[in-house]
Amino acid sequence: MGTSIGETVWRHLAHSLQGTSHSAEGSPCQDSHRVLLLGGEANDTLVACAADGAGSAKHSSAGSSIACERITANAAAYLESHGSFDLLQIEDVWSWCEDARRTIEKEAEARASSSREFATTICTAIVSPQRACFFQIGDGAIIAGARGVLGVVFWPQSGEYANSTNFLTAEDFRTHLEFVTTESQFSELALFTDGLERLALTFESQTPFPPFFHPLFQVLRTADDPAGLGDDFRRFLQSDSVQARSDDDKTLILVTQVAEENDQND
Repeated sequence: MGTSIGETVWRHLAHSLQGTSHSAEGSPCQDSHRVLLLGGEANDTLVACAADGAGSAKHSSAGSSIACERITANAAAYLESHGSFDLLQIEDVWSWCEDARRTIEKEAEARASSSREFATTICTAIVSPQRACFFQIGDGAIIAGARGVLGVVFWPQSGEYANSTNFLTAEDFRTHLEFVTTESQFSELALFTDGLERLALTFESQTPFPPFFHPLFQVLRTADDPAGLGDDFRRFLQSDSVQARSDDDKTLILVTQVAEENDQND
């Protein structure tokens, strides 16, 4: 028996962790995430979404969860109906966001509340064999890379006031939605909420901090059993060195593409 390099496959790890300030207050984790592998049997298209509910909003944990679920569901429906993301436009993403907003409004009515109490950011990456699409409202960031070179897709957004940002639930969300598509190929991705910004970003140069990402990608890329990394990944996010930098909730999605080895008869 021998081995040959077959098609590339996606590996990912993702976790949302309650911040120490929220656990002390008895409030839930207000971050959410969702990762889908699409494209039929090939599973060659990745959709990843991370969302951070506003700390001051009563139901923001539900808001971030709804945002991730509806954005990824709309992406899956778009791929099924169009066959690819080659023609995806910002107007399509606006309609996905409107769907998420309508779902939030219905939930707000059911709870006798308002959409403002479900305020959430959104970061989304879609990577297919032909095209990559990224969009974002609010803080947090998306990191994309290939051959060890990493870049920030959009710098975290600041709001009108200090320590504030922009939200999907705001009436003027369209003016804050950043959107880009590219034919560039990426083999590594990371999405994270603002609880990890001080660890993951270099603010002076507005670049990723490679010593944070490279060891994580290396472990995910080389693991014999990537599905077994979940506990270690969670413990890493819970470690004193990470928690000391921020007491906020933390979400991290890591994605890497590896070549699958196929067994061959000699």
